[in-house]
This record gives sequence, C-alpha cells and structure tokens, in this order.
Amino acid sequence: MTDDDTKRLSKQSETIILLLGKIAFKKDEVREIVIWKKQKEKQEKYIEGYNACDGQHSLSEVSRIIGVVPGTLSPILKDWEDRGIIFEVEAPDSNKRTGGKFYRKILAI
Repeated sequence: MTDDDTKRLSKQSETIILLLGKIAFKKDEVREIVIWKKQKEKQEKYIEGYNACDGQHSLSEVSRIIGVVPGTLSPILKDWEDRGIIFEVEAPDSNKRTGGKFYRKILAI
C-alpha cells in the first residue's frame, strides 16, 4: 500500500466516522457530554476546546484554549473518545507536526 493509498483510506475512514457520529448524536447530546461535571464558569471554555478538536490542534493547544494543563485534559479527551464524540487523527501534514495527539470532533456545538 502506497502513502497515497493510506492517506485516501484514512480520509475515507474519517468521513465514515463523521457521518455515523452525526447520525448517532444530536448537538445537545454532545454539548451535555462536553460540559458534564464542569464548573459553570468553565463550560464555555470546554465547548471552545471541543470545537477546537478539528484535527489541527494538538492536545496541548486544546488545553491552552480551555485553560487547563494537558494532564487535566488528557483523561477528559479519553472519555470523549470512549463516548464517541471525538476520535484521534494523525498529525496534520500541512504543518509538518510530529508527536502529540490530535483529535477531531464529530460535529461542532
């Protein structure tokens, strides 16, 4: 399998995941998962952080957006991934980034 084949397969997989996520969840359901057990004053920051999960922002960048350390955010992202509202993607080629984790949301809230 060539690099192009791998990239095409990865893109197709992302598309399928996004479509299934949009079928499985409503925006209000995703919002409730994102703000669940968060202090009222932090809820909007977590929504901003969730929406920043676009496959372009690393875990560290998302944690800065929310205003927490990566160690605090990491288990939250794992929970979101387990619940099916985000999924891990490869580092974006356009930025030539390596290392770190990048996530993609299933829909914007």
